[in-house]
Amino acid sequence: MAKKLDISSEHKLTDLTNIAKTVNPLLRQLLGNNGMLFLELLNSWEEIIGKELSAYCLPQNIIFKKDMRIDGCLNISVLSGAFALEIQQKQRQIIEKINSFYGYPAISTLKIIQSANPDNFLLNKKPIDKVKKKVVSESEESYITELTKDINDNELRKTLENIGRHVLSDKSNQE
Repeated sequence: MAKKLDISSEHKLTDLTNIAKTVNPLLRQLLGNNGMLFLELLNSWEEIIGKELSAYCLPQNIIFKKDMRIDGCLNISVLSGAFALEIQQKQRQIIEKINSFYGYPAISTLKIIQSANPDNFLLNKKPIDKVKKKVVSESEESYITELTKDINDNELRKTLENIGRHVLSDKSNQE
């Protein structure tokens, strides 16, 4: 079962407030620091590596050594072998662009994963919409619903629920 998130009273919506002040602490608890780094990368993927490359490759996750936030390995899904070769050729430039985006050497290696399923790459959508749907248990789904029930903005609530499903399904797949 997922751990209970601590939502302090200062992060509850009672009046007009900056949404980032409310959502970011919740996301940080839910995703952890690695998840926040990955979410930033996913949201800015096309901007970082360019429209041409982002059309056929998608970051899957970042793996760091324990308690480290530098020299990580970025796993990238690629549509086919031909695209994988192009990514491999441009690996150094991609790493430089990503590290420039973060402002420090967050990534030192890329792991290229070929994915023959074009459904994983909805080419005309933003990168955050390209993430595969994840499956969670009924109790985890209830937990996610409970956490987001007080959010009045439907689009924000659905986005946070999807992020929660993604995170919880990744954790259950690792166990």
